[in-house]
Amino acid sequence: MKQIELKATGLTKTVRLIGLMVACSFALLQAAPPPSAFGVWDRTDKFDPKEYPFLKGFSFDQRWADLEKQPEVFDWSGLDKVMERAAQNNQFVYLSLSVGPDAPEWIYQHGVPKVRTKSEKEKHKGKWDGYPYYLTPEYKTYYFRLITEFGKHIRSYPKEQQERIAFIQIKTGCTGDETPYKGTAIESKYDLPRSAPAWREFRLETFDLFVKTFAGSADEPKIDLLFNAVGPVIGSDEDEVEAQEGFLKEWEWVTNHVHGSFGIKNGALSRGHHLSGERSLYDQWTPYLLDPKGLTLFRRSEMDQTWRHPWYQLNVPLGFYWGAVNALNGGQSVWDVTKSAMDACKEQGFDYSFYFFNRYAGQIYPKTATGAFCALHKGLDAADTKAYPEAEFGPAQRKNADRMLKICAAYAKYGAAVDDKNGLLLDQVRQRDTQTGYNDVGWDIWPDNYGRFLYQIDADATSIPLWRVGGPITPTSSIYSRFARGFEHASGKDAMFFKLHEGFSEGNEPKVMTVTVVWYDGTAGSTWKLDYDAGKPEMKTALTVTGKGDKRWHHEVVTLNDAVFRHGGTKGSDLALVNADDKDDIFSLIEVHRGKLEAPVLLPPTDYKVSANAPMPPKADKAGRPGKEKKSKKNLSADGEDSE
Repeated sequence: MKQIELKATGLTKTVRLIGLMVACSFALLQAAPPPSAFGVWDRTDKFDPKEYPFLKGFSFDQRWADLEKQPEVFDWSGLDKVMERAAQNNQFVYLSLSVGPDAPEWIYQHGVPKVRTKSEKEKHKGKWDGYPYYLTPEYKTYYFRLITEFGKHIRSYPKEQQERIAFIQIKTGCTGDETPYKGTAIESKYDLPRSAPAWREFRLETFDLFVKTFAGSADEPKIDLLFNAVGPVIGSDEDEVEAQEGFLKEWEWVTNHVHGSFGIKNGALSRGHHLSGERSLYDQWTPYLLDPKGLTLFRRSEMDQTWRHPWYQLNVPLGFYWGAVNALNGGQSVWDVTKSAMDACKEQGFDYSFYFFNRYAGQIYPKTATGAFCALHKGLDAADTKAYPEAEFGPAQRKNADRMLKICAAYAKYGAAVDDKNGLLLDQVRQRDTQTGYNDVGWDIWPDNYGRFLYQIDADATSIPLWRVGGPITPTSSIYSRFARGFEHASGKDAMFFKLHEGFSEGNEPKVMTVTVVWYDGTAGSTWKLDYDAGKPEMKTALTVTGKGDKRWHHEVVTLNDAVFRHGGTKGSDLALVNADDKDDIFSLIEVHRGKLEAPVLLPPTDYKVSANAPMPPKADKAGRPGKEKKSKKNLSADGEDSE
């Protein structure tokens, strides 16, 4: 990855601290759950995997109030049915207990104060009748008893059923957001901010019990745990303590007490692209998710109702595809999809993105990966002062929209544009909620190609970035039209070079590899070729393609029987796209698959229904104005996810 200079991200110190802690605490660890569990999941437990074959698993969230309606009388029938279903369907399941405001009413007649709140967001008003005061000894007694009994019951299942549990998400407060209350306590004596030391200590007590309960033994499999709100915070602007300190003490506890891998919950990457703060999120977590050398993590995200908001509804298949690509680039493991999206995915043509995500989600280590890809893209990151000097574009400040517009204008001839100026000033949660168009510039957004184990060499020096290929994006535009790269013969940019990760193709013997190239046929008679490293002094040509000018995207697939792929080509490349004339060609995606394809390449649908429903209005009561961004407790590293 090229060296960069970022301004005002506020993460340098905390990310460095995480790196030091990990280096000191961990030897090489293997990823768990098994990579076969990584991919698209049913956020409910309502969908038949025979009808939705891309589903790797489903979730089961048990409300405490339904589980223990009377003290010490537990009803495990719902959990039992779920475990039987997972075993019968050969699926994975992840479990969680909804506590806090989902606690049974009887706890309030047994010594636990009920906390009433104010100033909650509009979407949370009336959702719960109240919250327990978590710090009372009585609440801890009941809550910790619940966890203990939960563990005992899980350990009563046969080993093969226990192994169907991919992980358990720890929930200590209200929903999975790891906050005690939605809003603030009316009575100040019950005030408990998420950054409060007392809340941290309560969480760590809970962590400790979960870790001991599910650590495993010679006779019992270890069941992995997933944590939220651990590590640095990206984008928190409401709680000053949280913004400064993040959850580093929680992170330190987890890395010192959990033996083996564990999961993290953060979901912005799979719910869009060019979201504020995503670049820092990549830098923060990806080293522990893809080809990790020490600490090994897995990551869960959600697709909530974001897909029904204005920005996604501009072109739903396109939104899902680039969300999938963005998430894969950041090492996303589990994509937990909401019911409304599952209901619509086939009819509206975006289930293709789920299959694409599954193809790569489990490819963690290059030596064992069955495939690699590079999706061509450029994001204009206004926080990068090396790429965009302040002397030329203005001060690199979060709210400096003029700087962002100047940067975008420099690439306007290649299709870069800003559709929603207000969106430039929003945090990522407000972006997803209210943004109405595509923005090709942003703050702390991912700047380079997306991919896994396949990289372009000197991308900007050898090709031009392109946006909105074929004109303005409509609801029926191709998913590939959003981003691409192309030749520019006039400036001498006539070849793009790609190399695989060092560990993907080892040894100098010939190998069988299948390469797929997605390209745009924009000019009749324009010719390009695909060259590859066959272990010879000169690269070998795999195919030559001449365009018809039909203004469509095409897939070219070729199987190579003598691919060496040891960086022996031009510029140390394994593959090259080469211009064969003076006309320019455009490309969106390159994939490499080990061996021959067992089935034809799955293509994105071209005939699908465009919903006539109006986009979902913003959840919040204010739409956010330039310079007056609505504050939010949500943040990328801690959660960034909205409950459905």
